[in-house]
Amino acid sequence: MTQESALYTMQTGKSVFLTGAPGAGKTYVLNQYIDYLKQYGITPAITAPTGIAASHIGGMTLHSFFGIGIKESLTQYDIENLTEKKYLWDRMKNLKVLIIDEVSMLSPKLFQSIDALLRAFKFSSDPFGGVQVILVGDFFQLPPISRSDPKRRFVFQTDVWTDLDLHTCYLNTSYRHEEDGKLLNILNEIRSGNVSEESMEYFRGRYKKMPEGNAAITRLYTHNMDVDKINAQELANISEPLKKFEAHTTGAKKWTERIFGSSLVLPNLDLKLGALVFFIKNNYEKGYINGTLGTIIDFDVFGVPIVETHDGKRIKADRMEWTFTDNDGKSMATIKQIPLRLAWAITVHKSQGMTLDAAEIDLSRAFEPGQGYVALSRIKSLSGLKLMGLNDVALKIDTHVLSVDGDMRNHSDEIYTSFDELDDKQKDEKVEHYMKFLGGSISKGKTKKAENEKAAKKAAEPKIKSFLKSKPFFEKHMSIADIAAERDISEMTIMKHLSDIMIDDSEFDISYLQPDAEIIEKVDMARENITKRKNDDDFMESGDMKLKSIFVELKEDISYDDIKLALLFLE
Repeated sequence: MTQESALYTMQTGKSVFLTGAPGAGKTYVLNQYIDYLKQYGITPAITAPTGIAASHIGGMTLHSFFGIGIKESLTQYDIENLTEKKYLWDRMKNLKVLIIDEVSMLSPKLFQSIDALLRAFKFSSDPFGGVQVILVGDFFQLPPISRSDPKRRFVFQTDVWTDLDLHTCYLNTSYRHEEDGKLLNILNEIRSGNVSEESMEYFRGRYKKMPEGNAAITRLYTHNMDVDKINAQELANISEPLKKFEAHTTGAKKWTERIFGSSLVLPNLDLKLGALVFFIKNNYEKGYINGTLGTIIDFDVFGVPIVETHDGKRIKADRMEWTFTDNDGKSMATIKQIPLRLAWAITVHKSQGMTLDAAEIDLSRAFEPGQGYVALSRIKSLSGLKLMGLNDVALKIDTHVLSVDGDMRNHSDEIYTSFDELDDKQKDEKVEHYMKFLGGSISKGKTKKAENEKAAKKAAEPKIKSFLKSKPFFEKHMSIADIAAERDISEMTIMKHLSDIMIDDSEFDISYLQPDAEIIEKVDMARENITKRKNDDDFMESGDMKLKSIFVELKEDISYDDIKLALLFLE
């Protein structure tokens, strides 16, 4: 199926399974549909089963979006509990299109739980509550993390998959590997479960053969232990000072550990000038995505790494934030860390979704069907492959996937044939009908776009500290009460602002607020008396004197505000 026909199928409101070999353009078509919906003011829910997969598409994990914590399977009690959450009601009320990327990694139990939850929220017996579902992925890649039932590892084995009546859109052109027909042919042979002797001969020709023009290449291994050992050794080989970056964390340890466990961010990161690294988060504004490779060429005056990517772009790798939210959408923990990892070696699992010019691949210890396929599909051509070894498992594909792949292809061909039979007018009518059903319009899209641009502009503006917003009013010699009224905040807060202003700018003139000399003198004497008594009850834990103690020492004759002002002039 072509990308055009796949996009059209989505635009007519059909629930779709968008699949195809790596490089076929699944993400491109998906982004086209997302942009199309936004053009009409419709915001789809963009999700994925894992934190790593979600970061590839700038979405949320399914667990976070549906507020289900770490559960895979929901009981009726769990569902009733979730339907009492107001923030989930607000979220589900507006949900019209649900996108799930990397569906091959989605467990059948979680798939069924989401179906039951949406039926409850939407008061509908239709699959997924009648919401349009766009499932994106390739079952030839790594299998789901949930493996409790070895006979039902994939979502296509569930009744929900059948009930959804999914339109399979099987993209059959690989743009990533179009420059190398040999590699594309080998990948297709792996997908068919029959790798020819000719292909094996190509592998032998790449055995321990270094790709041309690549001084440093990423190594893909199947086990974390091998990856960690290689990265540590390569870093040690660089005779530059070691720079250590410790993650800044807030929240309980159990929540921060949840973030570390579901993402690529590290609690401690060691780097050096010249280290090969890859970014572990998407930041389109700065020009990098999860998987962008580069070399550290410098550290700025604050110690932040400067990375030069392989296409010559220089990027400052400032700290980014990872957040864990609870079932009510409340932030339970955050981690701020440099969004980098050493990239001399990466596990095959973590390489999923990346595109590499060249790679050293060791599949001699492959233990899971699909590992070889994922690893080989990371590179653009066979000339970029340095193969360190293969075992019997490396090129195998799960038998369940092989058994359904032919049916999926046939179904996709049938959909494409029916698409090809329609004229442009019929296609436009079907597309317009579904958009009306969604309630979208160009005017809504323009309004939404303007709102988003305004919000983005506001977010990009330098954050002005609140006390600095009060400073111009003091420059106009306004009273505390008048400033509080003007800013619509309490006089106590304005007094705190005044104190912060004096700390920030010790030369700032506030002489017009100065109390009578007699008041200042009395406050000063009261403070001396309290200091001499050394009564612990007169002081806070920080060591600062309590205002109430001064107020009482002065027989309550001088107001708190005058005491605060007097203290400013005494300090």
